[in-house]
Amino acid sequence: MKKIEELEKLFNLTPSEKTEEPKLPAIISNKVDDTEDDYQLARRTLRNLIYKGDSTLDEMINLAKNSEHPRTYEVAGQLIKTMSDVAKDLIGLQKQVRELDGTSADNAGHIGTQNNIVFAGTTSDLLKLLKKDDKTIDSE
Repeated sequence: MKKIEELEKLFNLTPSEKTEEPKLPAIISNKVDDTEDDYQLARRTLRNLIYKGDSTLDEMINLAKNSEHPRTYEVAGQLIKTMSDVAKDLIGLQKQVRELDGTSADNAGHIGTQNNIVFAGTTSDLLKLLKKDDKTIDSE
């Protein structure tokens, strides 16, 4: 505060009035909505970065080819690395959201409750069962 007063005297300024910062309204949040909103924002941002980086990379490669300067090739290589990191972050975001929701990729192939099951068993059990009956099924 003392430095500000010294600067005001040095530049012949009138002392500034102290103003209170405006109070922000209280935000009532719903964790589910916030999580979804944050996910959508992060996803949209990462996708925009990928799209912009893609066009920038094309321009950078053209510049590197035209200038044939080693530094431009180095920058193009760094941009490629950065873009691959952003793509990995986008995939990682999907994984994190699944973990928050309680659904994981491990459960993707898991079969839950099944109703109206005609036969429950292995293929060999079914073949044994069919051989016992000795009934043939006509295709006509």
